[in-house]
Amino acid sequence: MASSPHLKNPRSSISADPAARDWASLPPDILISVFLMLGPTEIMLGAERVCAAWRRVAVDDPALWRRIDMGTGVLPFSSGGRAAVHSAVDRAAGECEAFSGPCDNHLLFYLVRRAPSLKVLHVKHLYAENKVLNLVLNRLPLLEDLEISPSFVSTPSENLLQSVCQDCPRLKKLRLNCSESFDFHNGNGVALEIIHGKIAPMHDLRSLELFHCDLTTQGLRAILDSCPLLETLRITGFLVGGKMGEELRQKCAGVKDLTLPDKSVKFHRSHRHDHVRRQVQGPWRWTTDPSHD
Repeated sequence: MASSPHLKNPRSSISADPAARDWASLPPDILISVFLMLGPTEIMLGAERVCAAWRRVAVDDPALWRRIDMGTGVLPFSSGGRAAVHSAVDRAAGECEAFSGPCDNHLLFYLVRRAPSLKVLHVKHLYAENKVLNLVLNRLPLLEDLEISPSFVSTPSENLLQSVCQDCPRLKKLRLNCSESFDFHNGNGVALEIIHGKIAPMHDLRSLELFHCDLTTQGLRAILDSCPLLETLRITGFLVGGKMGEELRQKCAGVKDLTLPDKSVKFHRSHRHDHVRRQVQGPWRWTTDPSHD
């Protein structure tokens, strides 16, 4: 029986839809809006390979690369990872304002040369020494938001907090995720960043987060005295000594969002082996004796 002329072939209508879409003719502003929802890796390894028109937008528009987030999967010391970061930063044409991702010595210096206007720098895994970081931070005068996660613990003579405050006095937000690693010198299995002594004045700092560290009362006092506008202070790890006086407590009360270590630790030196041992104690306590400040 002959089919009715009024009935359409469903297969022909479905197959015609994809052919009717000309993806290459999408306006650049639409493409940019879509690309901004993707990460640099997704753009370079996926979207820009769709057609020549998409690649032109991905490569030629610096606005697309003002904020670069390479995630945590890129290995900065591998040829592929290094080339990916180079390409992303180069496409910003000097307009990059925010970078996030792992870095080694080479990529830190590359950022300084190709992205001198950085305002935000989040180094998820830092494979570089403090002295290299110091050189780089001194050449980024517009930096306001800094996050550093070292891949190895700093030595006591290279206090990370002190050096960063010295290099970046205009920071508004600082986050240091200090590494916990094996203490080869003392052989006790734990080596944490020690927060002690004075730090450079941070008149614009609003938020400070320090994770995995040994906090002394002298270090806490230095932070509160040097950061008059501090609204958020979050510190995890251990409080060295375990007691703080009333005066220091009143200073802490001026911080709106405050988190301090809930356990204390004492160090004991073995005269026989010249090793330092950590003894973890209970929660720290307030005391009315001002000598503990």
